[in-house]
Order: sequence, then structure tokens, then C-alpha cells
Amino acid sequence: MSDLSEATLIQAGLQTGLFDNEQVARLRPIARARRQNLMDALSVDLSLPLTAFYLALAEVRGLPYAHLARWQADDALLAKLPLALLKRHPMAVLRDPAGVAHLALTNPDDALGIESARRVVGALPLALAEPEGMASLLLRLRGKDAGVGTEAEDPVRLFERVAREAFLRRASDIHIEAIKNGARVRLRVDGRLEIIGAPLPKDLGDSLISRIKVLSGMDIAETRAPQDGSLIYPMKDSEAIEMRVASAPVKFGERLTLRVMKSDPNRQKLDALGLSSDMSARLREALSHPHGIVLVTGPTGSGKSTTLYCALRELDADSLNILTAEDPIEQVIPGVSQVQVNAKVGFAAALRSFLRHDPDVILVGEIRDLDTADVALKAATTGHMVLSTLHTNSAPGAVTRLTDIGCERFMLGATLRGILAQRLVRMLCPHCRREHETDATTRRLLGKPEDAPLTVWGPAGCPRCLGSGYRGRIGLYEALWVDADIANAISAGASEQEIAATAKDYWRLADDAKVKILAGLTSLEEARGFL
Repeated sequence: MSDLSEATLIQAGLQTGLFDNEQVARLRPIARARRQNLMDALSVDLSLPLTAFYLALAEVRGLPYAHLARWQADDALLAKLPLALLKRHPMAVLRDPAGVAHLALTNPDDALGIESARRVVGALPLALAEPEGMASLLLRLRGKDAGVGTEAEDPVRLFERVAREAFLRRASDIHIEAIKNGARVRLRVDGRLEIIGAPLPKDLGDSLISRIKVLSGMDIAETRAPQDGSLIYPMKDSEAIEMRVASAPVKFGERLTLRVMKSDPNRQKLDALGLSSDMSARLREALSHPHGIVLVTGPTGSGKSTTLYCALRELDADSLNILTAEDPIEQVIPGVSQVQVNAKVGFAAALRSFLRHDPDVILVGEIRDLDTADVALKAATTGHMVLSTLHTNSAPGAVTRLTDIGCERFMLGATLRGILAQRLVRMLCPHCRREHETDATTRRLLGKPEDAPLTVWGPAGCPRCLGSGYRGRIGLYEALWVDADIANAISAGASEQEIAATAKDYWRLADDAKVKILAGLTSLEEARGFL
């Protein structure tokens, strides 16, 4: 028996708490009506990739899980396994990060395959691996004669699997990169890049890149110049995924980066972002003004656009005329007129056009230059609420940045209502996080008495978080609300430090990091850089 039964994996999921019997009972008739496997229904409903099921089975059986991206193949021992054996019983000899050789296989109940392999390579300890990754590994190392099924060689099915994996892992980006003698696939999940499966054979990697270029409207014959495109990929058992695609030539071929534009419905409200109740209330108060500017600052990838989208959803789009200029439009908001800026129509030109459309609220995707900033400031002084983003490290730093590009200090003092600075940190998995004691240095770092006992939470790792100890991200926020005193300080040319000192309730990133560490939402290791 080389194929592992669905029931075995589902039972392992139940035993490890991935899901419960109620969820299985609820999804069973749905799967039957859709004519899909129960495991597929569980995967989509609970956002659990196949890896989660195999990690659960490995935990139940007491076996190490073979991360094919981290474990190295033992070429000498693998070459001893006959191709006829590999076709019927997919397996490989892999060495874990400590250098210990294991017989990695996709079915721990395959007694015949295990016995046959051990006659050849010896009584190696067992490890569990995913079938799809194993198929790609064998295809690359032993050639097409060792391929398991046709999916491992089919770029159409392969892209379908990659897209599904990105969807289930909540990935923000897919990276496909040609490397020496092959290609690798990585997903950016919770801000970190993860290698998915084993490297692909070179011809399969090239075919996968060509497949995506065709879907995204690129020229597949052009491999020496960067290209841009987009695609909407229909998923079998969920909504379609929209992706923005960029290609670039690299040393060993091409690389593609696919930005997944799918919005997360669970993170479309301010209260779901990690803002405190007081900060949410103050932001809503700032948005209620008929005119002024609210800025969200931070580096690329810190969640600024998501915060602004959530702010827009707080507004009544039926009674207000809301227009946005974005590059690109990442989420479609009902009732809002959204404009995609391009080479012909930039942010400043779009803003000038907006002023002829009787707007109440204007969102500018990013203030990049004086031209855009000048139009935004003038709009704020003529009775419009303006929302925008800026690349600065702190909230007071937004004033310095706008001054540096040429904005007048008195205009900033008159128009600014509030400035948020933000970062994203990974959230601890609530199912496996564990408490541990702190030392005096840590307690001092967190602003607690050095001699008082204090416990904080740290990552452990379980099948639900795919062994990382983290699942999802949460924002760390810094808030500067501009009152009369701060407005006067800005107009008078105060420095960042003086502006911060003038604020009565200036909330720093470090303050928010301490709160979220002590609440067990994130770990000290994850947020230490902000303390």
C-alpha cells in the first residue's frame, strides 16, 4: 500500500486538535454536495494546507517531518533504490539538518515498501514527507522514470498546486526563481519567505514560468527584459485569486514575483488590526473632521494600505463622495471611486482632477514628491479630508519628511489631524504558544521591576501553524494626534524630539510592543527591535 488514505490523515488531524468532530460532521455533507474530498473541504474551510495534515500525522506516529527544502538528499544511498521501487513506493534517503540519514516516505504504513528499501539502504530511521514534494524531488534527482504520476511533470497542475498552497497559507507573494540546474518556489507568509517543497527540475521550472507568463499576458519569447502583467486565477473550491506578476532576467534564467491581491475579510475593520480601543476612537475622531490630513507612515510592507482601507470602510460611502488615487488598486471598496495611477496620470494629476468632482474624502496612495504634497495640503485647507501614506520611521518623522521635500511648516500645522506610524510583527499561534520565565534584563526592557517574577509567551510549533510557532500578523502602532499645541510647535519649526515632547499622550511603537508582548500576542524575539 503506497497511497495513504484520507481517513488516516483526518484521524491524525482530530487527534492533534487541528479540527474537531463537529467541524468534520458539518463539512461532510458540503463536500459530498460539491463532489470533493472531505480533506479538501477541511483544507479550504480552515485554511489548512496539506503540510498541516502530514505534520499532524508525523506527531501522532512520533516521526520527524522531512522539510524537503531543508533536508539534503543522500545521492549515494538514493541511487541504490531501484526505479521500479520508487514508482510504486515514493521515498528517498534524506539527511536532516544534523546530518542523520532517514528513509523519507509518504506513507508510514507502507510495510512492503519500507522492508524493500531497508534491504538496500539498511535499517534507516523513518521520516514523513508530503507526496507532491516527494514527486518533484524524485523527478529532479532520478529523472522522469522515477516520476510519481503526471502532476509532477505538468506545469498546468503544478501552478494550480502552487496557487492553492499560496491561498491556504495566506501568502502575500509567490516567488519562482531559476537557480542552477533547477528552480525554486517560495511563498511570503506573515512577512517571511518560505521555500515550498523541493527544487524543481530546470525544464519543469521553465515550463511553469512560461505557463504563468501566458496567463498574465506577457511575451514568453522575451526573456532578457523585465515585464509586468496580471492574471485572475480561478480556484476549484474557492473564489478566484487576482495576482500582479513581474518578471526579471537572472543569472540562470528568469524569476517571477506574483503579488497576491486577495483581501482578507477578517482584517477589514480597524479593531481587527491591533489598534487599541483608545487609538481606534481617536482615529475615528480625526476622520470625522470635515477637512485635514491623516497620514499613515512606515516602511514598505508594514500594512499602511490595509490601515487606510479599513479607515475608508469606517466612512459612509453613500453620504460622502470618496475618491482614491492608488498604485495599484489592491482592494475594491463598494461605493468608492478608485483611480489607478500610471505613467500618464500620476498622483498629483489625479488629485487636481479630483478637486473638480466635489469630493468629501480623498485618499492618495502615497505622497512621493512636493507636487503631490502641495495639492494634498491645498485640498485639506479647502474643505476636504485627505488620507495618505508616507515612508518614515516614526510619526513625528512625517513632519520632517514633508518639510524636506518643500512643504511649508505653517501649512502642515494647519492641516495635520493625526499621524500613525506602524510595523507588522508575527502573532504567536494561540494553539501552541508557551509561557516562560524572564530574567532581570528582560523585565527591565519591558518596563517591569527587575526583582518581580514575570512570564511572557514564546513560540512552540504545531501542525496548525506548520511548525513555525506563529500564525498571522498584528500591527504595532505609534500615534501622534495633532492638537493646538502640537500644531503651533510644527508651525514654529520644532524638531521631532520637541514635537514628541509637546504631545500630551504620544504613544510610541515601544509602548505598543510592550503591551502586545505582555498580552501574549507576539513574542519578545519578534518585537525586540522596537523596544
